[in-house]
Amino acid sequence: MQQNPREPASDEDPVSHIDLDQSSEEVLEYWTEERMAESKPREIRLPKPEAGPGDKE
Repeated sequence: MQQNPREPASDEDPVSHIDLDQSSEEVLEYWTEERMAESKPREIRLPKPEAGPGDKE
């Protein structure tokens, strides 16, 4: 079954990582034409860049 993403804690790396427990065949079987048509892209939130040397504040 698909796992729901969670909000990372403030001290965690914001990159997602999910260990899959399904086989490739099960994943392909899950993504039917109907599910593909109704799917929406996941919102990607990138971390704000840190100020580097020479950057103005």
